[in-house]
Amino acid sequence: MKITIVQRCLICKQSTSTSICQYCIDDLILFDLQRYQHNLMYSPKVSLGLAKVEFPSVMALADYQWPISKLLTGLKFSKNVPNAHALATIFVKHCLNSIPNLPQLIIPMPLHKNRYLNRKFNQSIELAKHICKLSQLDMDTSIISRCKSTQAQTDLSAAQRRKNLHNAFEVDEVSKLRLKSLNHVALFDDVITTGTTMNCAYLCLRKHNPNLKIDVWSICLTLVH
Repeated sequence: MKITIVQRCLICKQSTSTSICQYCIDDLILFDLQRYQHNLMYSPKVSLGLAKVEFPSVMALADYQWPISKLLTGLKFSKNVPNAHALATIFVKHCLNSIPNLPQLIIPMPLHKNRYLNRKFNQSIELAKHICKLSQLDMDTSIISRCKSTQAQTDLSAAQRRKNLHNAFEVDEVSKLRLKSLNHVALFDDVITTGTTMNCAYLCLRKHNPNLKIDVWSICLTLVH
């Protein structure tokens, strides 16, 4: 006999058998990825907002707006891990299920060790962990590290963000060999704003394997023009 577990929808709080009820799922405003061939750089709005980056493609679930923004902030600042599972489920269904060539592994955006020790939580790793579990992909958190303790990006201009993140990432000797054995990975972060952080990590990986195909994935875009 199948047992249905009743829980509260993370958005509307009504009883449901899933973390987010179907009514709330149906109300979500998600990017039309099919229209842009799963590359939002083909969207004029996105290509304008990410004009300074060098990565050629980006895939995300939605704009940074309620209720997805609420789920992300609850995950990041309150460590509400069920939010990661819910967002990963939507991401896999909407973004990954129709892609023919998935990457060999996902590389979540790292935090500097000082910030991680202070926060003891990396929301990008939590999201990537659930995405990997649902899509049978591998995750590697050791390939790239954040070697420079930077000022928080939130209140900085695009130019200040680029200066702030100069040489912020590195790949150790063991990971350099690992990178050379790969041909396709996905860099993942929870939110992309100017794309500066993602671009720095992207260029760091490309430096050690120029032929590596690097997908850029995110839950949300919150573009600053």
